[in-house]
Amino acid sequence: MIKEYESQNVLNPSLWDNEQFDAKLRAAFLRIAKHFIEFLDVPVKVKDITLTGSNVNYNWTPHSDIDIHVVLDYSKINKNTELVANLMRAKKSIWNNNYPLQHDGMDIELYAQDDTDPPPGSGVYSLLHDKWIVKPDSEKVTVKDADIIAKSEPFAYLIDNLDANQPNVLSRIKALIYKLRKFRQCGLDKAGEYSLENLAFKRLRSSGHLNQLKNLHKQVVIADLKQGLTEGCGCGDTPDVKTMLGRHIHSDQRMTATDWKFLLKHMDTIVDPRGQWDHPGRCTLIPSNQITMQNVAYPVYGIDDTGHAQMMQPEQNYTYPGRMVFEIPMTSQSYKNLVKEIETWNQED
Repeated sequence: MIKEYESQNVLNPSLWDNEQFDAKLRAAFLRIAKHFIEFLDVPVKVKDITLTGSNVNYNWTPHSDIDIHVVLDYSKINKNTELVANLMRAKKSIWNNNYPLQHDGMDIELYAQDDTDPPPGSGVYSLLHDKWIVKPDSEKVTVKDADIIAKSEPFAYLIDNLDANQPNVLSRIKALIYKLRKFRQCGLDKAGEYSLENLAFKRLRSSGHLNQLKNLHKQVVIADLKQGLTEGCGCGDTPDVKTMLGRHIHSDQRMTATDWKFLLKHMDTIVDPRGQWDHPGRCTLIPSNQITMQNVAYPVYGIDDTGHAQMMQPEQNYTYPGRMVFEIPMTSQSYKNLVKEIETWNQED
């Protein structure tokens, strides 16, 4: 693994002769960029076409991506540059999925970059003008594997322990994706390509964890879309909330992960350890078995994942045998009627 994080003595010979870029490859990459520009279909002039990343630096490997950036002025496309950035990220994803190009075993990735963005890395080469914009430093740099592993392992653990059937898993996946992006960017801003954060991110990519997270996200979204279609047409076999919770509490039929997902969505539930404090009057899911009713002015009916249920009173503290507690606040007649039906539920219902 050390080769991934140890700088080389020369630039990648598949692309470079010393520090001169291969003329035939330059023409081929510019032709690819031209097709990508047509695919973008935005009415602005291209300011530059650049190479960035490991392949314009001394920390390349045989598996490094070839990053080609088309440089545009986002503000001339739309004043809302964040909207443009989202469009460009979507275009990048669609292009790279539809046109999986490679050179010498290395993936060719294209992206439309705003001209106000800082140079993405310590090496940038203009394909359009055939010259260096930012010349890399060939000084030998090494980073200890143990340090990189220590930085990446907590994320690997979180990814490995995600389960598509967990309640609220989509929110957890999105939060983790956001955290990973911020984690890497902080490292790049602080110490550049050799920051521990960036190298830990690369380790997660090479180990397959990032792809694993991406695939799980896609699986959960597709399942959620299908469930929405089934519920919308009324042709599913999912029982109503009263029956689902009644069985959970009064029989041996515990709710499944799919049942919990349906319940949270159907009841417009907020998952938050602060529960009623931050979301008064809303159904909430507390990811803990320790519940405090301090400063809550109304009773709350609590149901945990083991089927234990009780009415909780203001200013009291409660401990449940399970790991999480679904809360129904007694703030509306509809909620009060639902709890009454749950409490009086029997198998004949």
